[in-house]
Amino acid sequence: MLDPQLLAFVRSSIPSIWALELLLLLRRAAPGYLTREELVQHLRATPMLIDRLLAQLTAAGLLKANQAGAVRFECSTSSLDSLCEALATAADERPIALRDAIISMPRDKLRDFSEAFRFKGKDE
Repeated sequence: MLDPQLLAFVRSSIPSIWALELLLLLRRAAPGYLTREELVQHLRATPMLIDRLLAQLTAAGLLKANQAGAVRFECSTSSLDSLCEALATAADERPIALRDAIISMPRDKLRDFSEAFRFKGKDE
C-alpha cells in the first residue's frame, strides 16, 4: 500500500501510466528541457497524447515550459517536489502498487460519457 499522501497526489495529478512515465522522464532529464518531438520519440507516443499530458502536468504545477515550447520538470511548490521524490521512489521500489493505484482510479469522464447514452424512462 502506498502512503496516503502519495496516493492522494497520484489520484489528483497523475491521470495515467503515460503521465507517470512522462513525468519521470522529465524528472530524470532535469534541469534540462525536452521538446515535444523528443518526448514523442522517448515514449513512443503520439504528439496529441504528449500535448494532452503536458497540459495536465503543467496545470498540476509539475512542469515549466520555455519560450520555444520545450518543457522541464519544475514543481511550483516544495511540497509538490517532495511528493514527486516519493513518487519516483515508489516507481523504483513499488512499481506494481503504484501502477495499481493509477489504474484503479475512478474514471468520472468514462462514467459521464456512458451516462449520456443511457436510456431514460418516461419519468426522468
